[in-house]
Amino acid sequence: MNMQETEQDILQDLLELGDSISQYTYLITCAEECILLKEEDHTEENLIRDCQVNTWMQVIWKEEKLYMEADSESLIIKGALALLQEIYDGRTKEEILVYRCGLMEREEFTKHFTRKQRTGLKAILDSM
Repeated sequence: MNMQETEQDILQDLLELGDSISQYTYLITCAEECILLKEEDHTEENLIRDCQVNTWMQVIWKEEKLYMEADSESLIIKGALALLQEIYDGRTKEEILVYRCGLMEREEFTKHFTRKQRTGLKAILDSM
C-alpha cells in the first residue's frame, strides 16, 4: 500500500466506527502500536515544542528509508503518532516528498484533539 492508500485506510477505519466514543477508543488503542522512543532519547532535541504535553520524536534514516520513533505523555497523541508511523515508516524521501498528508483536514480524525494538540500534530507533520 502506498502512503495515500494507508491514510485512506485509516480514515475508513474511523468512518466505519461511526460514533465519536468508538473513534476515540480506537485512537487510544493505537497507542499500544507506537514504536517508542527510548527513554534516554527523551531529550530537548527530540521534544516537539508545539505539543500541549511532552511529546518526543526522532526520525531515523536507514537504507534511504524513514523510520520514526516517538513517545508522548498523552495516549491519544501516542495513538496519532502510531498512525503516522504506519503512513511514513519505511518510505523513501521521494515517496514522502510527493505525499501530502490530509489527516489534519479530516474531521473524523481532528475532532478528537484539542486545538493545542492539533497544533502539535501539525508541527510533527511539518517536520516530516
